[in-house]
Amino acid sequence: MIKKGLVSLAFIVVLLLTGAFFYIDSIVKNGIEVAGSQVLGTSISVASVSISPLNGSGTIRGLTIGNPEGFTAENMMQVGEITVSLNTSSLLGDVIEITEITVVEPVITYETKITIDNIRALLANLPSTSGEVSEDVVVGPGKRLIINEFNLNGAQVNLIASIIEQSIVLGDIQLRDIGTENKAATVSQALEKILGAVSAKILNAEMPGLNDLRESVEGRLQERVQQAQGAVEQGVEEISNRLRGVLN
Repeated sequence: MIKKGLVSLAFIVVLLLTGAFFYIDSIVKNGIEVAGSQVLGTSISVASVSISPLNGSGTIRGLTIGNPEGFTAENMMQVGEITVSLNTSSLLGDVIEITEITVVEPVITYETKITIDNIRALLANLPSTSGEVSEDVVVGPGKRLIINEFNLNGAQVNLIASIIEQSIVLGDIQLRDIGTENKAATVSQALEKILGAVSAKILNAEMPGLNDLRESVEGRLQERVQQAQGAVEQGVEEISNRLRGVLN
């Protein structure tokens, strides 16, 4: 009787775990959108997530991170594809173990003002990572992260500063051991390390030369002049049509 009870209990546990694995994609998708949005203080959306429950490898597609308040561009980052490898059984525990994350050819909008830029604004939104960490800065109650390797490859950066707009190519970024077995990281700590590395890479990147910037400014000014001329011509035409209507 006891044996039958133990067998039944084991069977129920297996069923529960199997059922949970069917929802891995939703767990990862919701975790990114909900936890990421709460921590960064801006919108984060994911088009789709596909994780294999057998080996933990998968793909995250269509990740978009919105720009923080006070900046003109709609998004700070758009990524077509992210490959990921993780320990799927860890999703049911307190520490999520991620073997590798590779962000493939992201498009980053780096918008800078006199005293701040959008990436530093996002970093300022992060909860303090010093001292004790409250429940609201982890992935659900008690959840933390171990990321063995993080790669950001082939990034294109669109630089926006006042009326200057120029694209630059960013070198690859590789980070290791974001969180360890002895000291797992919160989402806030992981994002702080990743965004900090991106910010440093951009600031140390080879910026466009004066000629490129001059051409960019002249092009945008010319575009604005043409738009203004078009608006004036359209307005004059509308007034002329109304006068003709009155006279007729």
